[in-house]
This record gives sequence, structure tokens and C-alpha cells, in this order.
Amino acid sequence: MVYSPKKNYFAPAIIILVLLLILILNFFIKPNLTVKTVCEVFPKEKWILTKGDNGQIISRVIDYTKGRTVQYNLNLFERGEQVFLKFSSDKNRLISSGDTVVSIISSDVRERLIEIEGDLEVAKASLKSQSSGEKESLINEAKARLSYTQEKISEQNVLLKKAEILYEKGLSSQQELDTQKWIVDLLEIEKKIYKAQLQNLSTGAKSEEINLLKSQINSFDSRLKLLKTRQDGLTITAPISGYLSDVFSSDTLVSLINDREIILHAPIRIEDIELLKSGQIIRLRISDLEEEYKGLIISISREVKFINNQQVAFISIEIDNNNGKLLPGMIKESYLNIKEISFFEYISRFLST
Repeated sequence: MVYSPKKNYFAPAIIILVLLLILILNFFIKPNLTVKTVCEVFPKEKWILTKGDNGQIISRVIDYTKGRTVQYNLNLFERGEQVFLKFSSDKNRLISSGDTVVSIISSDVRERLIEIEGDLEVAKASLKSQSSGEKESLINEAKARLSYTQEKISEQNVLLKKAEILYEKGLSSQQELDTQKWIVDLLEIEKKIYKAQLQNLSTGAKSEEINLLKSQINSFDSRLKLLKTRQDGLTITAPISGYLSDVFSSDTLVSLINDREIILHAPIRIEDIELLKSGQIIRLRISDLEEEYKGLIISISREVKFINNQQVAFISIEIDNNNGKLLPGMIKESYLNIKEISFFEYISRFLST
């Protein structure tokens, strides 16, 4: 009597059921492809105002959406020129684009402005007095003004000497001493004006002299406009809107960041980089934060780095930060939801990982 082995139909049935289950899951379930990474937080823009080695003032705007400096300005000053910086009040740390942040006071520009303004007034007074005949009473009046100005200069020189003594003893500031000097300079200009008026009242003038005075007036006026333009240019305004950040460096004068929108720099494995492209919108979660963010991929680096024994390329993602929970400089673990994939692809990626 021959006995045949009993066939086992249980194992094939299980395999068929598993395959059917996978097919059903693949049809109904579309899991999200999530990439885990670590990102560094950067502001969208940053403005830095620094002092150079030779006294220059350097302004730089860094645009982290482009990954480079997009604006660079350099203010140069003449050797020996005294420059004073006056910073705006930082009670309100929120600064709008175009707000005055620093005012620069240049002793050289101020002195040259006073000098040219005085020369211009002298030339105008000379032209006025030589263009028409004058009476004896006007000559006497000019003499009186000149005499009175000379007395004021003598008095002011006494005050200037006192100010110099106080400054040498450390009882007075440089600004107070400069103020006394500027007053003397102004009085000397008045003296020149009145002296020129008296001379012109006492003598006649030819047409050639009058034309020369007109040319001098035009020259002084042009130089005055140029100096005023330079003086206006010594005001530094904020090129971006943002918050003033604390500065602990002697070379950095102002640091302003725009963090209403932020840029995340994140390394992505080379195997996953082909799933991403510039302009793509993705959803992401950040560790320790409950809400989900929507981000825009603005750039993908074409340079490969080696991190934790893996080849990676960095991507830059722009997201809103109106709640202010993400601060520049943070390092956060994040999860990028790239797209929906099939259940088969999900299982395949899971097993390969």
C-alpha cells in the first residue's frame, strides 16, 4: 500500500492573501514621502554696517534667498578729517526701509561749507555795492559795522582761549572747543564782508570787475551745491526693514535682520535630491513646533558635501515666520513632506533604507 504526501495549501494561500492585501493597500493608500534632515535657520535679508581698518564705513546687504551680497557701499573720508557718528534712538528696534539710522558729521565738510558760504556772501556784497553809486552815510554805516565786528572778534578770541585752557585740563569737550572756533570763523567772514563793502563803497568798479565778480559767484554757488550734496550723502538710511540685533563687536556698528521670512538651509541625500526642484512647494514639520509650514524651494546647490558618511547637497527653503518662533542661527530637525507615493514605492524605500 502506497501513501502519497498530503499537500499543504496553507502557505500559498497566505502568500496570495498578502499579495491581495498589498494590491488593495496600493490602490487605496497613498502615503507621503517624507525626508528627515537637519536645517539651519537664516533671515531672508541682513544689513551689516562695519568700520574698516582705515576708518571707512562699509555697508553690506546679504540676501540669503540668493546666497550672496547684493549691495555694497563704501564711505571714504580724507586723512585727518574728524568724523562724528550720531546713531538714531533704538528704543523702537523695528526699523523700516529708508529710516535714518546713522548721521555722519564731518568737520571738514562743515568748515568748507562755512568758508564757501562766506566767500559767496562776500562776492554778492561786492557785486551789489559796485553795481550802483552809494552815499556818504552808507560808507559811515559800513565803517561802524566793521568796527563793531572787530570788537566782537576780540571778545570771542578771549572766550576761545578760555575754552582751549579748559579743554587742555580735560574740563571741556572737543565739540565745545570746535563750536568756539566756528564762531570766530563766522565773525572773521562777517569782517571780510564789511571790509569788502567799505572798500567798494569808497572806490568805483569797472565792468570787467563786475563780470569777474559774477563769475566768482557762479563758481562759489556750484561748489556750495556739491558740498551740500555730499553733506546729504553722509546720512545713512536702512536699505531693508527689520529688527536691530545686538552687536558685541567693536568693528560692527549696526546689524539689521529681516526675519519675517526665513531661509532654511538643509542637506539632502543625493539619492533623494532628484525628487526636488527649484520652485517646488513642499510641506514640512520642524521639531518642537506643532504647526506645519509650507515652504518654497528657492535653490538647490550643485556642489556635493560629505556629511555623516553620506553624500548630500544643500537646498534652500523659504517659509513665513510671522509668529517669530524661528530665530536666525537655530539648528532644527525637520521632516520634509515631498509628495504622495504609491504603497509599493513606500515599501520599497522602507526596505532599502
